[in-house]
This record gives sequence, structure tokens and C-alpha cells, in this order.
Amino acid sequence: MYIYYPSCNFATMHLQTAKKVKDYFEKQMPIAKCCRIDKREFKKDDIGLYVCQACRKQIENQVKTMSVWEYFDQLDNFDFPDYHGQKMYLQDCFRDRNHPEVHHAVRSLLKKMNIEVIEIKNNKENSIFCGTLHYETKELDDTHLSHYPQEVQEKYMREYVQQFDNKKIICVCNRCLKGILLGKGNGIHLLELLFNK
Repeated sequence: MYIYYPSCNFATMHLQTAKKVKDYFEKQMPIAKCCRIDKREFKKDDIGLYVCQACRKQIENQVKTMSVWEYFDQLDNFDFPDYHGQKMYLQDCFRDRNHPEVHHAVRSLLKKMNIEVIEIKNNKENSIFCGTLHYETKELDDTHLSHYPQEVQEKYMREYVQQFDNKKIICVCNRCLKGILLGKGNGIHLLELLFNK
């Protein structure tokens, strides 16, 4: 049985879309509480559906996990919105480096939504970015940008988003999106695109 783990961070940033997603999943499966406090007993065949990489890390030692991207990608009856060939950049998350199933599902979904993906150099397993949680640059010793003052964080995020030429940047991670927005980039979460109906 699937169990949906709504992301507290996503809900905070995207209240209306989080409600749409939760309403959708409530018709399909049980909804978990916050991954840090949900104490349910799992059965052998249970699968925890996650939006957030932090939720995945929290539950992956208790139950088999699957990203919502893989879940939606396997559906035949989902009404995918059509973005008519719009070109958008895709920001892969550093925390998904070892999850090729996420990379594949995300790109498959974007194709189904008629979005032309612009790949960046450091994509998929080569991602160096998770907003201020993780950013690899030779100029700083600490990849955890949030350990630096706010003005330093903003400086590096602004520099990072320059590669995107003011086009829309799709994120599949809350922390990635926060970093893109901090740098004044035109970021959007994939769930916002998926549930834009």
C-alpha cells in the first residue's frame, strides 16, 4: 500500500498547491503526518511516497520509498497539463545524485507535459547544488552556504542563477527552489507545474 508523506516545507511555500496534492492523494491512499512524528506500523509491501528529500532520508530505513515523480510517471489516467513546448531549465538536486530513478521520472513527466528541458552542465549525478544547504564552489571551504552570513549566501545564489538566462527554472527540491529564489532566479517547483489546473 502507498502512504503519502506531504512535505511540511513544500506546504509552507505552496499552501494552495500542497492542498490540491493532498486532496488528490487522499482519494488514493493514507496520508502520513509529518515524517518526523508519524509513528505508523508498516507492512511488508508498504511504500512511502515522498516529495521532499529530507522526508526520504527520514523514512527510508523504515519503509520502501518512491518519489511522487515516479508515482505520477507510471499513471495512465493522470490529466497532465500541456505547456506547449515551453523551454525551461531543470535543476537537479545534489541530494538526488544517487537516485537515477528520480532523474528519469522527472524528465519523463516534463516530456508528458510538453516542456522542452534545457539541461545544465552539473545535472543528474553531477549536481553540485541544493540551495544554501549544499553548494560546491572552489571559493568557499564550507559547501553548507547557510553557515555563512546572509549577504554571502545571496551573493553566491545570484551568481549561480546567472547561468539560467532569466528563463524558468524547474526544481524538484524545496531547498533548491529557496536558493534559486534567493538569487532572484525564476524558479518553480515541479508540483506547481503538475497541478496547474
